[in-house]
Amino acid sequence: MPSRILPPILLISIVFFFSCSQPIEIPEGFQIEPGFELTRVASEPLIQDPVDLEFDELGNALVLEMPGYPFEDQQSKIKVLKDLDGDGIYDESQIFVENLQLASSFLPYKKGVLVAAPPYLLFVRDDDQNYIPDQVDTLMGGFSTGNLQHNYNGLTLGLDNWVYAANGGNDGAPYWWNDSTTKMDLRGQDFRFNLETNTLERLGESSGGFGLGVDKLGRVFETHNLIHISHLVIPDRYVRGRQIYQNILLDNVSDHDENGLSRIYPIGEQESRVNHPEQSGFFSGSCGITHYGGGALGAGFDHTVWVADVVLNLIHVDHISANGSSFQASRDAEKREFLASTDRSFRPVNMAVGPHGALYVVDMYRKVIEHPEWIPDEIEKTLDLEAGKDQGRIYQIQKEGSKENFDIQQFQSAEGLIESLSSPNQWVRMTSQRILLESELNDSVISSLRELLNSSNELAHIHALWILDNSGEIQNSELLKAMENSSPAIRETGLKIAETRLDVDKELIQRIVELVADPNQRVALQASLALSILSPSVFEEHQDRILNQIQNVGIKAQDSWLISGLTLATHDASARLLADLLESDDVNTYSFEFLASISHSAGNQREVEQVFSSLANSSLSASKKQNLIHQLNSQLRDSFPVLLASIQALEKGGNPGIISELAVTRNQLNLPPSKEFLEYSRNALATVMDETLADSIRLEQLELIKLLPYSEKSEVLFEGLGQSQPLKIQDKSLEQLAVLKEPEIGYKLVEIWNELSPQTRRNASDLLLYNAIHHDALLTGLEDGTINIGEMNFDLERRRELLWWTDNEETKRRAELLFTDSGVSNRQEAIDQMKPALQMTGILKTGKVVFERICATCHQFGTIGNEVGPALTEIGRKSKETLMHDILDPNAAADPQYINHRLETNDGTIHMGIIAHETDDEITIKKMGGESVTIPKSEVKSFRSLGTSLMMEGLENSMTAQEMADLLEFLHNGNL
Repeated sequence: MPSRILPPILLISIVFFFSCSQPIEIPEGFQIEPGFELTRVASEPLIQDPVDLEFDELGNALVLEMPGYPFEDQQSKIKVLKDLDGDGIYDESQIFVENLQLASSFLPYKKGVLVAAPPYLLFVRDDDQNYIPDQVDTLMGGFSTGNLQHNYNGLTLGLDNWVYAANGGNDGAPYWWNDSTTKMDLRGQDFRFNLETNTLERLGESSGGFGLGVDKLGRVFETHNLIHISHLVIPDRYVRGRQIYQNILLDNVSDHDENGLSRIYPIGEQESRVNHPEQSGFFSGSCGITHYGGGALGAGFDHTVWVADVVLNLIHVDHISANGSSFQASRDAEKREFLASTDRSFRPVNMAVGPHGALYVVDMYRKVIEHPEWIPDEIEKTLDLEAGKDQGRIYQIQKEGSKENFDIQQFQSAEGLIESLSSPNQWVRMTSQRILLESELNDSVISSLRELLNSSNELAHIHALWILDNSGEIQNSELLKAMENSSPAIRETGLKIAETRLDVDKELIQRIVELVADPNQRVALQASLALSILSPSVFEEHQDRILNQIQNVGIKAQDSWLISGLTLATHDASARLLADLLESDDVNTYSFEFLASISHSAGNQREVEQVFSSLANSSLSASKKQNLIHQLNSQLRDSFPVLLASIQALEKGGNPGIISELAVTRNQLNLPPSKEFLEYSRNALATVMDETLADSIRLEQLELIKLLPYSEKSEVLFEGLGQSQPLKIQDKSLEQLAVLKEPEIGYKLVEIWNELSPQTRRNASDLLLYNAIHHDALLTGLEDGTINIGEMNFDLERRRELLWWTDNEETKRRAELLFTDSGVSNRQEAIDQMKPALQMTGILKTGKVVFERICATCHQFGTIGNEVGPALTEIGRKSKETLMHDILDPNAAADPQYINHRLETNDGTIHMGIIAHETDDEITIKKMGGESVTIPKSEVKSFRSLGTSLMMEGLENSMTAQEMADLLEFLHNGNL
């Protein structure tokens, strides 16, 4: 092969990783999925504080160390690891490059590495690949620095030859070095850049986490703390600032969340959480998200996404499947994780796939991993935040008995590189593609790539398309053929590549319009998005064809993402399309979401006027009309007074709901309220609490009083909070109160606190906490005991709302008397007296007896006890110290679901217990011992919260310290 085709590659001795003939012993303290091996391949003193790992085209492992975490007192460095004796374990490390600021990520690039080193992006040149830098260039500046957990990170090369990066949460305004005119505000978005064209653009909404997972087609998955896996469905380049109905485009794709949290299963006795003990056993430190495409862990693990929880010392695996035009992530195994450790210093922060398909785990190995910003000050004083700074490990995960299936020598010839594009290993394919694109490709290589367009190997076909595109060799006929392929993945790829050619090829546009109706939802979405970036003149030329197709597809569209894509494809003709739909005979067959999405795109006065005019004459149902007006109201400006005629035409229909929504329209346009609305709203004050009316009518009446002043409607709204009222009436009454800036509201809520239903109290607690004008009322209620402090769910951030983030010094002073940054404790003396139990050895068998005697009346553990309070079967996820705190101080953080209530019936019978179920007609109370009783609301004389947990205080008086130790041992290990 002529040397001009590919740059010469330094030949060095390559040591291959292999499986030993004997089973490899799993490191002590680890539990891994059966059938897999875990090997520690590097550890201190070779490496310390590793945060990223990459393999270069020579097959060598490069490790990024961040010793400056968390104090920013040392700069990062990259080392190369060497295996001298060929046993698969690294024996030696060499510093490649140091003084890299507080670098968080790096990526092999052109015989060197790109380094995310905030505030810079650096390029370390190593032209002869001897791991001695020839030059360090600054490519970008302007990235923000701060909490190291939130700096930009996750450099990942995409199929399209752009480099993708995670925002991290610190934002910034990056620019190409020496050209500040290119500065781009990240605005909370991830981003990508192209080093060949010096192009920088926002990618889309960022999770704010550490790492990106990019699948075989270049689709991006993100992670951050509680939400462990999200998919960016619609990138920002298609939205371009347009306001769309579905404004959150980052989709939480986990199918195993519980009330916003995903349960995970750490092993061994857990330590007390330095913050958020309520999150014990749930994702709270997710990071290092990695798409596994190595092809060596078995077919069952192809297209899986791996996420570490750095707090709970484990690695979780999700299987990815299609869910409309987005995805669904389903856990690999029930009630266990792929990898978990009892070593509390095991801190998996990142992962990487190696040349032979093994997965490598980067373990920073720190005693404390939380950043000091999120550790309460009192607790921080007791911790050594630098413990483990001289340590770090890398582990290799592979299938038992796996054999190496890739020869790194293939990268040394054009033929080998072409062949490597068919590899099942995503790392091999991407490395081959990178080397090819960094090379001058001759006619022979181009011809070989074209041959792959006829390959039965889907992935080779896709890589060939992208390489030909990036080298300027792709032909439109080849794209048309790709878009006609039987493989949805190839059709989707063809659509992405065609985006840059649409303004010059009508045949491509016609094919894309056809693909809007593709049976595969991902392909249909991508076709819609491709049309969304047509130039205005080209869109106008094809407008009729495009709008007709959107109308045809929209009548069946149920997928929210596809609906958003169809909306974006309308450009500035959404009002025209909506007017056509509203005037059609089959308008009611379209989903409301589709109509709302189209209406939400109407932005200027002409478009909004066109829609309002069409609404007045449409046969659309009244409820849909009202909801569409609601959507349009968010687009209105006070410069649209010409809408008055259309508004009046709609008001003539006499529908109270429509008139109510149009009152909002008038208010936003600075138009006087209609006579009809004033009449209806004043009448509604007298009828909204008429319990003889249907709930739907009463809710309409509530809407009608929404714009009345507080002084006129306050009495009605507070009556609507009564427990005898339907739950929706309670919700809507509180919603109206929440937007009013009246200090009196807070005091009245506190006054009737114990009369509020559990659901309303939960929402009222937010109203009191997150509106500064109600802080005095809240604190007064807490101080005098009207509100039990446990009912406020004072986790770390909620405590800091009063302790730190308010500007009112008196609020801070009063809050400090109630709780500290480290937590809430009502019974510290009892807890201190029982602390010796934490040092005692508990006896499981005795602990079971203690549980049956003291706890089983209200709690279930396995098959023992009664499920009145929360089931304790999996309570071992919490530390023993936290469990003891919960037992001795049950009212420090009482879930409103388990607050004790007193209900008296009309005949004088009194029932005490928790609310197991409530409807508009009846209440079910579950009593201690497990008995349940259901009472019709018509028979309820009084019903109030007692403000305390059903679990009694003072349990320390019913057991010795040894019995407490036994109970804790049973709760931790009784279900093993």
